[in-house]
Amino acid sequence: MSRGLRHLALKTRDLAATERFYTDVLGLRRAFPHDGMLFLETRGGQDLLNFVETRARFDPGAGGFDHFGLRFSRAEWRKVRARVKEARVRIRGRRGTSAIYIEDPNGYTVELYCD
Repeated sequence: MSRGLRHLALKTRDLAATERFYTDVLGLRRAFPHDGMLFLETRGGQDLLNFVETRARFDPGAGGFDHFGLRFSRAEWRKVRARVKEARVRIRGRRGTSAIYIEDPNGYTVELYCD
């Protein structure tokens, strides 16, 4: 059995907006239903993003968290970039020609890249 990082749990104040962003714009899929939480599968892997609904205010930049990265094939990356542009999501930074940095509805920085 493989052991290692299986999921990353992040806070959200709006599960519906978070789900729309990650499924409609970035192309992730809902893994399974869970009350008060959202589990999303990344493409081509066994990784999960877990968003936990909270009513409390939070600072996504607290605790030293910088960003997380989602890796795509070159063809899928082009499609995701097009959806980001169509959704008018602001690109906050770039790394060469194979990575962009955006902000999700919760204020987390997400790196979208391809190898």
